[in-house]
Amino acid sequence: MKRLAIVVIVAGLAWSGWWVYAAWSQRSAIEAWFADRRADGWEAGYDDLSVRGFPNRLDITFTGLTLADPDTRIVWEAPFFQILQLSYGRGHEILVWPDSQTLTTPNGRHEITSEGLRASLIHDGDLVQRATLEASVLNIGGESPLAMAGLTAAIGILSDRRYHLGLRADALATNRGDLIVDGGTTTDSAALDAEVALDAPLRLSDTLPQPRRIDVKLAEYRAGKLEVNLAGAVDIDAEGRPDGRITVRAVNWRELIGLARESGQLQDSMADVLEDGLTLVAGLSGNRNTLDLPLDFSGGKTWLGPIPLGEAPRLRLP
Repeated sequence: MKRLAIVVIVAGLAWSGWWVYAAWSQRSAIEAWFADRRADGWEAGYDDLSVRGFPNRLDITFTGLTLADPDTRIVWEAPFFQILQLSYGRGHEILVWPDSQTLTTPNGRHEITSEGLRASLIHDGDLVQRATLEASVLNIGGESPLAMAGLTAAIGILSDRRYHLGLRADALATNRGDLIVDGGTTTDSAALDAEVALDAPLRLSDTLPQPRRIDVKLAEYRAGKLEVNLAGAVDIDAEGRPDGRITVRAVNWRELIGLARESGQLQDSMADVLEDGLTLVAGLSGNRNTLDLPLDFSGGKTWLGPIPLGEAPRLRLP
């Protein structure tokens, strides 16, 4: 019995020592990362950093967190942020965001409010294997506000540089005045099922790899009677210019033009021209309320069927 007690005491002391060492290592690594960012010209700091969770967890909590990248001019400010993990199970973290935070980009300042915003990250060393994000409600303010409810998003590795992307928002609203507030709902919804090939594996590093091919299995958006489905694939060059075809099927497509007109994304004159042209195209298929058109990207330009839409978007990660 005495020997057993000694063994238990020694094991407890050894585990306590291991936890203290692991907590110290985590804190030191975080402080070194922030010091490196400041050396690179970032504004990177926090009011307080704590590591708790003895005996089985390493729960890292920041308060008064600020990160500002001078190259991208992106600033993130959060009153609170947590990284949770098991002390004996490295390679899996839970990230917890506060109910309110601020993201400033070259396009303006965005106040973000949420309920239950958290993510799960699984990695092998610094190589990302799988990541998921969820939120009961996520509201993003700014010039073009966006609100979502029942949000889930995921990315998972398929091979060395290929990843599966999935996203679903059970309800969402844009800047039409029906933002989701305090648990309110909207009939709009969106979903995405796609694969993306990157120019390098996705790692826990400062530089994000760039997409080289996007294969959209299905992207779906519903708003009232409007239903838009997209499928197809595009290759992406080093400048971020897409080349390929996405097939667009839109049911009750006039509502889509109406939404773009109301939001200011389409001027009235352009909306009228586009509606007249698409009415003619839809009539050729025998159903004036449904469009089946190719969205073509080539030579830096975009066409919707025979209608030129201007410059193609640049698909680059910051």
